[in-house]
Amino acid sequence: MKKTLFFFALTMLLLSATKLQAQLGFHVGYAPQTYAVSGQTSDGVTALPRLSHGFYGGIHYHRDIVSKFGFTAALQVRMNSSTVNETDFTTQNSQFLADLPLLLNYGFSLGHDLTLGIFAGPMLSYGISYSYKKTNAETYEVEETHNRYSKSGSSDYALKRFEVAAEGGLFFKFRSYMIFGGYRIGINDLDKISGCATRPKGFFVGLSIN
Repeated sequence: MKKTLFFFALTMLLLSATKLQAQLGFHVGYAPQTYAVSGQTSDGVTALPRLSHGFYGGIHYHRDIVSKFGFTAALQVRMNSSTVNETDFTTQNSQFLADLPLLLNYGFSLGHDLTLGIFAGPMLSYGISYSYKKTNAETYEVEETHNRYSKSGSSDYALKRFEVAAEGGLFFKFRSYMIFGGYRIGINDLDKISGCATRPKGFFVGLSIN
């Protein structure tokens, strides 16, 4: 509960900071995700999707600290989804998160309003929902469904809602438009009960407009 209150308090601080002279904008992107898992569950199966297709969008706030060096914070919603077809059944995962990236960036002017730069920093995330559904491949009946953030249900895998990740990458900016890409990996272990150290990871790309 304390982590949840801290996350939303930090979000409100970010929004209040928009009263300062700064650049505001919005962004969208693609961020597929998988998990770095160490160890196995009791039955030898990690029970997590090998790859989830992720999409995100939100608003961001940028402020120059000194020439070429600045700070960017964003508030975004991210969705991860995956479908795995097996011989006897199909499993579907759907996850929604609220993200708060806090990034430092440095740009190199290329002339003609073009800038090439790098960025790095942490990203705080809070899991809004994470549903799992298992369907019989022949009868199409739902055999199992549960919330991956809850310890209840037949699954031996449950995840923590609060995530801390480190990310870094490159950006290319032309006037008010910017394309960017990078890599993100989780810092804290999200596992609740299985005994497997679990951290999300994956690359991301996006487009932003200020």
